[in-house]
Amino acid sequence: MSAPGLTLRGARLTSALVSAVLVTTALFSGGLTASAAPSADAGVGAGVGASTRSAAGATLTATLTADNGGVVSPGRPLIASVTVTNPTDTAYTSGSVTVWLDPEPQASRSALASWLASTDAVAGRQSLGRVALPTLEPGSSTVVSVPVAPAAVPFASRQQSAVFGIGASVAAGESLAEARSSVVWSPGKPATRSSVSVVMPIVSPSTSAGLISSDDLATYTAPNGVLTRDLDGLTDHSTVAVGIDPMIIASIRVLGNAAPPTATAWLDRLASLPNDTFALQYGDADVAGQVQAGLPAPLGPTALGYALDPKNFTPEPTSIGEPPSTTSTPTATPSPTPTGGTGTGPELPTLDKLLAWDYSLKGVAWPGDKTLKAADLAPLASAGLGTAIVSGSNTNAASLDATPNAPLRSGASTLAVSDQGLSTALRNAISAPSDLAWNAAMSSLNAQLELVSAEDSSARHLLLALDRSWPSSGTQLQRTLDALFTSPWSAPSTFPTLLKAQQSSQLALTDAPEPQARIDSIRGLLDDEKALSGFASVLTDPSTLTGRTRAELLSLLAVSWLNPRNDWNAAVTKSRNATDSTLHAIKILPTDNINLVSAQGSIPFTVSNELTDEEATIVLSASPSNGRLEIDQPTTKTIPKDSRATVLVPVKARVGNGQVILSLQLYSPAGVPIGYPSYATVDVHADWEGIGALIFGSLLVLLFGFGIVRNILRRRAQRRNEQADEDEDAAESAGAGEPDRTPDRTDRDDG
Repeated sequence: MSAPGLTLRGARLTSALVSAVLVTTALFSGGLTASAAPSADAGVGAGVGASTRSAAGATLTATLTADNGGVVSPGRPLIASVTVTNPTDTAYTSGSVTVWLDPEPQASRSALASWLASTDAVAGRQSLGRVALPTLEPGSSTVVSVPVAPAAVPFASRQQSAVFGIGASVAAGESLAEARSSVVWSPGKPATRSSVSVVMPIVSPSTSAGLISSDDLATYTAPNGVLTRDLDGLTDHSTVAVGIDPMIIASIRVLGNAAPPTATAWLDRLASLPNDTFALQYGDADVAGQVQAGLPAPLGPTALGYALDPKNFTPEPTSIGEPPSTTSTPTATPSPTPTGGTGTGPELPTLDKLLAWDYSLKGVAWPGDKTLKAADLAPLASAGLGTAIVSGSNTNAASLDATPNAPLRSGASTLAVSDQGLSTALRNAISAPSDLAWNAAMSSLNAQLELVSAEDSSARHLLLALDRSWPSSGTQLQRTLDALFTSPWSAPSTFPTLLKAQQSSQLALTDAPEPQARIDSIRGLLDDEKALSGFASVLTDPSTLTGRTRAELLSLLAVSWLNPRNDWNAAVTKSRNATDSTLHAIKILPTDNINLVSAQGSIPFTVSNELTDEEATIVLSASPSNGRLEIDQPTTKTIPKDSRATVLVPVKARVGNGQVILSLQLYSPAGVPIGYPSYATVDVHADWEGIGALIFGSLLVLLFGFGIVRNILRRRAQRRNEQADEDEDAAESAGAGEPDRTPDRTDRDDG
């Protein structure tokens, strides 16, 4: 508790957070803060209005809350804390803070909400105390405490509990600001206690990865991690029903012996919880969005084997949290045959084993706040989800004169309707960043509980539901549950007991469909999954891709993504871009024009497989644009991961020359088209082969003919030479036996 007039250095952020909590609480029957306009009432603002503004349009603001969760008991002081913030560029060196009381008790929750939001002056208000406002520098905040002694509390003599509105008026220079809140008088007499059930989700921060990484698990299950805080806060609160995201369980188990020790210890703690538990959708996927997008039933995971590493399952990890299997007396067998596995490695857990958990509640769906339509109930019930937790903002509860019981039955479905105002106050308290913010939220919660108690002598059966995003900042779960269940106006109750309570006749579901833009995005993601499922048929084991795709899709549909602080549209865009890259990771690379000069042959094409962890089997089919070419048959080829391969397409040329456009398309062995078609130009010159053969044959004929003629001529010349030689020899032989009568030319000449 801050002393009066204590200035907080650097408290701008704290003040802003407190203001946000109070404004949000006011919207659901909590406190409201605002700046006030000047009035003639002793120089103090009499209502909610505007104060002096700086050139930038900023104004002095104030927030108000009471200690002890807004509950005032006999003999205890009422201590009000007023946070004054100066966002202007003007310093305030003096001023005052006055806390006052509206002496008229609030009659109902709706009346309290109207009072907190009102800007009207309060007639007959009573001053509870006034203190000086210290110097307030530009951009700074200060918390002023205004104590009211037990004897000075105006309603201290009242015998019955009641809710009173209180206000704070701040005057600084010529600027005025006003804030409103509430307190609950609890004289200690027995009151009607509402039976209060609380449902709490155990989920991880938003992701689109399909599984939680080992590093993130180590962080979330560390001593102050978000998952650890979940279990810590449930200590001594066994009536709280817990919805568990199966993705957390599977993410720990797929790591086998490599799971962080803190994660396996956390899983052991979860298994030992005495609370009622039920399964959320895998990844806490949005069931309403899936049905509204046209699915007949919510999706579930198909395979997680892609994340298993065999080396992490030797020896087999200890099973944690799995349902006990029924045992029977086995018949005698010589030697049992191992199931699963091939004998070459450890037996890896199946999908069922990775997800197995001994849930005490079955068939519970938990859509996000204000996302459900009446038409969604039948598909959910047909899918085995006959019980649905629905936010009060999805019903007509706010318009009813009295607070309804939680159960609402519609056809084959039973709805458990959470009280929106109480749930909002509970969420704000759990995620409160400071004691001031916690007290502001608890003031709203206690005031509403008291007013519900005063509505009727019959106890109400109320459901309070936490949201999916609170663990990211919540540190006050156990403190808040302790305060809730020890309140004079509430009693803890289990979820199954709540479902059996009587239905309030006037309570009805009101359709609150999800935005069309979100439904369109979900449909786009579903189309992507269908395309990837077909593409996966190029793989030896398609489940390595289809299983990953389904898990990532479900985590991207998590209810936590509905929080505006999470940029779901950016995550969807990233996912769709990744899908497009995968679908075009296998492609035919461009090629130059091809010249075909033979009657038949094989045309080479290069196919690239850019998948980094999977080989792919493809079928290349080619279709010619005209009859000059004939394709023998498609070609099948297995391409290693992250590599290229040449695929030969056998062709035959028909009569005629000219250009042919080949239309090329890759298919999976199952006949699913892969990627876009591509085209290649082939210049066919098939006649050249015949002409070349004729020329070659002619040359051969000429060559052989020339050789033959040459040989004949050579033989004839040789024969003439041989004959001449024979004649000469014969002549010489004849001259040797008879004188030569031929006159010698020389002698003749001489003569």
